[in-house]
Amino acid sequence: MEVNRSLSVAVINGYIKYVGRPGITICEPLSGTGVRAVRYAREVNGVSRVIADDIDVKSFELMKLNVDRNGLNDVITAYRDDANNVLLRVAREGGCDVVDIDPFGSPQPFIENSLRAIRDQGLLCITATDVGVLAGKYPLKCVRRYGSLPQKFPFRFEVGIRILISLVARHALAMDYGIQPLLSFLDGHYYRVCALVFKDRAYALETLRSLGYAYYRPVLLQRGGFIQGGYPIPGSAWRKLAGPLWIGSLWNSEFVIEHVTSNIKDYFSERAKEITELIKEEALAPNIPYALTTEFSRELGREIPINDAIDLIRKLGYQATRSHFHIKGIRTNADLLRIKKIIREITK
Repeated sequence: MEVNRSLSVAVINGYIKYVGRPGITICEPLSGTGVRAVRYAREVNGVSRVIADDIDVKSFELMKLNVDRNGLNDVITAYRDDANNVLLRVAREGGCDVVDIDPFGSPQPFIENSLRAIRDQGLLCITATDVGVLAGKYPLKCVRRYGSLPQKFPFRFEVGIRILISLVARHALAMDYGIQPLLSFLDGHYYRVCALVFKDRAYALETLRSLGYAYYRPVLLQRGGFIQGGYPIPGSAWRKLAGPLWIGSLWNSEFVIEHVTSNIKDYFSERAKEITELIKEEALAPNIPYALTTEFSRELGREIPINDAIDLIRKLGYQATRSHFHIKGIRTNADLLRIKKIIREITK
């Protein structure tokens, strides 16, 4: 989870400058042994207070020990309590600027009270380790837990993170709040989303417009997202649908390029740096789900290298970049059926 913690440090440092809010308070109600809280207190420029909590006795004792050994008792306030109790306490005391939810499994039980605890234009960061559920391995569990139906599309890992964001969005809408994702990514076994929360009905309406369904038409290799009313998911004779989910952008490209990359430190892991570079490119790509090279080269009897596919697509005048969601993933606005036919012709 070093990548998760390091990128979170970069995001929060960028957030402080992005919204012009120094002296922030961070709440981490699932703090474990306090490693993340200590890093926030030491590495975030402009943090005045970190609220760290864990209900487990051993974790709480180790947390206090870590805080004491790092000389951070004046910055970190440690609690041993239920996470939702702490969030409600923070809300009653005036709220905080950043809430970081990093559970084992789904963040679903903590979303509502996180939104209560966060101030207007605050930053909500959530982790979900149930990638299999969100990406379609256990669809009925996803319906029960997230209120959305996933599909095993070629871009199913993107469907998963869009379902996760839609969960936050729907909780926010129930309170007349809006959200804007600043950074979203997949790293191995977990998703991570960092989003601004706006306690304003105007932003709630904009958020509502970003909820819809994703579709995939295998014969034509077509994919995308569209808004359609109705729940459960409306039927269709020619395409499968996944959702409801977030169909807006997964990233704020300005924030990623100007405020995240500038806060990547030399001591961060190579993996953290690699993901940041991939997302920086992907944030500028079209808001169309990624495609796999196997989709348009499967019939050739061999796999076309991803860099060759990207070069070909760009030469044809389309946008194309690698996707961090999959090693064979390309985010492009190209007509994939046309690309498939061209590749077939030039490889005869």
